[in-house]
Amino acid sequence: MRRLLLVLALAPALTATRTAAQPAADVPVERVILFTSGVGYFEHAGRVSGDAEVTLQFDESALNDVLKSLLVEDPQGRVAGVVYPSQAPVERTLRAFAIDLSGAPDLADILRQARGALVTVDAPGGTIRGTILAVGTESPTVPGQPGAQTLTLATAGGLATVRLSDARRIAFVDASLQAEVDGALAALAEARGGQRKPVRIQFRGGGARRVRMGYVVEAPVWRTSYRLVLPAEGRTDGTLQGWALVENPTESDWTGVDLTLVSGRPVSFQTDLYTPRYVERPFVTLPDDALAQPRTYDEGVAFAPPPPPPPPAPSVSGSGLITNDAVGQARAVTTQSGAINIRGGRSEETQYFVDGVRIDPNAGFQASATAGDFGELFAYRLRDVTLPRRASAMLPIVAEGVTAERLSIFSGGAGRHPLRGVRLRNTTPNNLRGGPMTVLDDGYAGDALLPDLTAGGQRLLTFAVDQDVLVDPFVIPDAPGRVETATLRDGVLVLRRQALVQGGYRVENRGARRKTILIERQRQAGARLVAPATAEETTPGLYRLRVDVAPGAVDTLVVREARTIDEQVVLANVDPDRLALLVRADGALPDDVRRAVERAVTERRALAETERQIQTLDQEMATITNEQGRIRGNLTAVDATSDYARRLLRTLDEQETRIEAIRRERAALEARASEQRQALRVTVR
Repeated sequence: MRRLLLVLALAPALTATRTAAQPAADVPVERVILFTSGVGYFEHAGRVSGDAEVTLQFDESALNDVLKSLLVEDPQGRVAGVVYPSQAPVERTLRAFAIDLSGAPDLADILRQARGALVTVDAPGGTIRGTILAVGTESPTVPGQPGAQTLTLATAGGLATVRLSDARRIAFVDASLQAEVDGALAALAEARGGQRKPVRIQFRGGGARRVRMGYVVEAPVWRTSYRLVLPAEGRTDGTLQGWALVENPTESDWTGVDLTLVSGRPVSFQTDLYTPRYVERPFVTLPDDALAQPRTYDEGVAFAPPPPPPPPAPSVSGSGLITNDAVGQARAVTTQSGAINIRGGRSEETQYFVDGVRIDPNAGFQASATAGDFGELFAYRLRDVTLPRRASAMLPIVAEGVTAERLSIFSGGAGRHPLRGVRLRNTTPNNLRGGPMTVLDDGYAGDALLPDLTAGGQRLLTFAVDQDVLVDPFVIPDAPGRVETATLRDGVLVLRRQALVQGGYRVENRGARRKTILIERQRQAGARLVAPATAEETTPGLYRLRVDVAPGAVDTLVVREARTIDEQVVLANVDPDRLALLVRADGALPDDVRRAVERAVTERRALAETERQIQTLDQEMATITNEQGRIRGNLTAVDATSDYARRLLRTLDEQETRIEAIRRERAALEARASEQRQALRVTVR
């Protein structure tokens, strides 16, 4: 069984400086996997002998990634440990030394911390040897100016005071105290950053043997660029050349490296593992043992032995969860990075996961510049790649024939001219990662941008303005709606109309070659294409319509889309004139529907006349009521025995007679209207 050491963590917060390791000469980089998510997996392999230590150098910004993902293997020995420099906060580190240099102390502050230390001071009168007693300040000789700082020493001959400004040199006699100062200064220098940090991997074993080390760190994203050679006129057999642009971000040359370029984005995140973390603990006051306190005890119950512990879970090395099934075989649920030893009743296997990608550290990649699946991702595999450190290279990944149909594509956004382009079909066995493309047609023709394209897929690409072709859109008025279906149910007339949305294009070919123009037209929501019968192709928002135009010729494309509009008419509530207009305008109404609507029109007119008569009576009643109020007011103002009063009374009597007649007529009309409404309801149903 292989013995593995897995140093696991999460991903770092990286600075703009990108780096990988500086390997020992006998453990070079042997395999590299670069991802489009901005990380790379670097694997070193080589031979060690006996107990050995291999040192990899990293920038401090990469150490979090290394701590997250470092994978070490010594199949014939063992890995004793991985040692790396501590990264305690500098202020905390400085406070741990006998002389605290945190907070930028001056010379006087440093000497105050060293009270009681034996020092030698080179002063103007000679060298003084003594123990630091005090650091003070003289009274100022000039008002408003600070006094000189002094150092007082206890010497063999008594106390001696020296101005610090006069001291040319002060040295600690105690070597251990001087070492503390040197250590604090070294910590300050290291904290300035930029230094490379050694990571020492300790191997233990006997004899010469092969070891491996792999890790994930930030790496430049690999890119692609393409060259498309167009076929001759009338042909579709083009040629595609693809290049991968990669960088070697390490401090070592790549020699004969197996390189895999993965087109995918495995989950990768950052966290700080390198900086130590401290947890603040509470301060607890211990009780005075001399003061014994009385205590009480809860009532006890009979002891019951605990149930036996569950069987031990399978061992886990790294990050993950193992569960056993009924026959003792193991299943693994993995997290981001790590190695999981899977042990079961039938087999034993070790699996490695780096940023969610399964990696076999013992197997090399295919030794050819081929493309293939890499888990759920897509990868190009290249063998024997040689690239100097901190250098970049273009590596060929595609050299295949492809299908390329010449087209001119008009989208309406580039003036009257369409764009020259091609319909590119990926007939290579490879998925193509997106990138810029240079198009050549008896020389440079233009640039295009290729999106990600799977094997067998196709895309439209444009690279230049086609100045030989003019496309002029023109407007055709929309055709009036025509009734397609009409149904009548429960008094509701449902009409379905077809409205035509129309437009056209005048296409002129002024060139000497036959042209195929692909016109992109916006699709109308809820409409269907009527003319032409079919489109060359469609997208969720566009029709692409093909027009072939001979040299020097002009052609016209008319586009019609039919949109269905539904309308509901409640016959009992619609004005009869509106119903009559509906019958006359929609000649496509079925005969039975038309007859029903005509009957409804007749009955609705009769009901409308009855309702008009009721309204006339209501208006007359309102007029009489208002007049009676005026007459009664006049009666109160005149002599009741006068002729004028008698005339007013006669008028009131006549009005009362008319009110009674109106009420009778209105009741009859209401009864008639009720009958007419009922008849109308029966008719429309």
